[in-house]
Amino acid sequence: MNNKRYFILLLFLCAILFGQNKASINASIKTAKMLERKGDVDGAIAIYEAVLFKDPKNHRTIRDLKSLFKKNQRYEDGIHFIRERLIHSPNDIQLYSELGEFHFLNGQQNEAKAVWVAGTEKFKNNRSYYRIMVSLYSRFSLDQEMLSLLDTGREKFGQSFMAYEAGIYYQTRRVYDKAMDQFILHLSHEPKQNGIIQRRILLMSDDEDAVPIIEKKLKIASQEYPEILLNVLSEFYFKQQEYDRAFDVKKEGSKSGKPNLNDWLAFANECRKEGQYEVSIEAYNFILGYKINSNMAGKALLGLAQTFEDQIIPAHESHLIPYFFDNNLFFEDPFQVNSSISLEHLESSLALYDSLLISLPKSPLLAEAYFRLGEIKYRILQDFDQAYTLLHKAMQNKPDKKLRLKITLRIADVLMAKGQAKEAMGFLERQLKRNYLPAIEQKKILVHFLTDEPDSTLKIIQSSFLSLSPVDPSFNDLMELKNILTQYYENDSSGKLAFLHFIKAEWYLRQRKIGDAIKEFQYLAEEMPGAKIIPLANLRKGLLHYRLKEYDKALVLALALDGTPLADRGIILAGQLYETKILDMEKAMEQYMRILDEFPGSIFSEPIRYHIRTLQQTES
Repeated sequence: MNNKRYFILLLFLCAILFGQNKASINASIKTAKMLERKGDVDGAIAIYEAVLFKDPKNHRTIRDLKSLFKKNQRYEDGIHFIRERLIHSPNDIQLYSELGEFHFLNGQQNEAKAVWVAGTEKFKNNRSYYRIMVSLYSRFSLDQEMLSLLDTGREKFGQSFMAYEAGIYYQTRRVYDKAMDQFILHLSHEPKQNGIIQRRILLMSDDEDAVPIIEKKLKIASQEYPEILLNVLSEFYFKQQEYDRAFDVKKEGSKSGKPNLNDWLAFANECRKEGQYEVSIEAYNFILGYKINSNMAGKALLGLAQTFEDQIIPAHESHLIPYFFDNNLFFEDPFQVNSSISLEHLESSLALYDSLLISLPKSPLLAEAYFRLGEIKYRILQDFDQAYTLLHKAMQNKPDKKLRLKITLRIADVLMAKGQAKEAMGFLERQLKRNYLPAIEQKKILVHFLTDEPDSTLKIIQSSFLSLSPVDPSFNDLMELKNILTQYYENDSSGKLAFLHFIKAEWYLRQRKIGDAIKEFQYLAEEMPGAKIIPLANLRKGLLHYRLKEYDKALVLALALDGTPLADRGIILAGQLYETKILDMEKAMEQYMRILDEFPGSIFSEPIRYHIRTLQQTES
């Protein structure tokens, strides 16, 4: 028991002495650092040497002392110091490389190379020594020595040994042909490290001088190693924005082995983001041409649908003011889009994708793919029957709550587009029983507004306000709709009939029948010219002509609003037509100035005043 206590006490005393010794060494190192900063190099060296006398293997002191010798060009002292260290540590590869480095810095190049050659012979089986020496040779631009060392290393460790490091060496010196030789050598023997080399090559292509060299080297090497290098060449072409060539090369690379479809999916997605829609479509088609699992098929189909959707450009024009209940959900036009894709191409492609979708298992991804394709059928092609089928399939493929709501609202739109108001109402009522959501309630009110008696719609709106908060996004839309009904649905039979014709025109617009809507507005203006709603109908009709690019007709209707409650809107619309379509700036300014002179109290006077200032500054 006493022996055990004695042993514990001895350990405790040793720990105290070690702690004191360590504290003393740290204090000495701090003193040496202070002397070094003050320029007392000899004093600092003396302290470092005293520390090493106490603790010969203190790595921090060894490192700091070598750094001090190098920084102060005390190369002879450094050589002497390292040789002494080598006596005790003859197998320290770092010391061998540093001894040669001190000789080299001291102008003793032959001695330096002799030391390094001896080190290479001594450590010929040690990979770390080669790595240290390649870095050192690179730093001193000793090309021949580095190549000789690499040859020796590659005899031991394989033909691609340190090819990556050598490639970086040449790249930093802008010797692009040799850099490519090394990178290709690495790729041909280490294909699993494709990513890091590919990034290096693409980074190198930022220099215009490197581009033709990279292309030439990759094209030649890809003939020998197509499975590895054709993909790199494809990425190179993509970086150079040669997207068609990138696709062709990638496709060629897939012939030599099983294609990496995840890589193809990434390529297709990137092409889509770059706006290269035709290439993107071809890439998605390539993926879908293989027997793939439902998850991959869903991603490809979703990307394909997104490619089509990205080409749907809203035809909405940035108007100076909100002329006609802009952004009100009860008057929005879901068809007001343009597309840069050929309708023939779109229809033939969609037929193929429809058949592919049917053959795949249910999946949330498929639900979104069906929905997006349904959107295209509805908004661009106006194929309402097909849109309805696709949207129902989207609903059957277990969409999440957010997507389910989108599908529900769009199915109601499609039914209205088909002229099936009762079916739309019934569908919405069934959905509300299943899960009451305000957005579905608003869509139901829209159907009532377009197809039911205005009195009935007013009652539904009033009832809806009871459960709707004023901060709800649809509150203002409902209030505007209520104001239209109370303001324009007159008590006399003629006024009521005029309003019903107005609603009928809006119903035609929901069915993409713009011509029929214009005829309805025209009939209303000719047969009931005294109705209160005529100015609003003429404004709506003028905006429809504007959308159809019939600017002369739109201008006539805009100017005809003079003397009505909508005169200020008509004047601004006329000014916008003169400015942006007819290109008569003098007449445009004349109309804008009328707002300031004749309608100073208009809510649009300040926006127009600002617009006038902007135009004047531009002209000046």
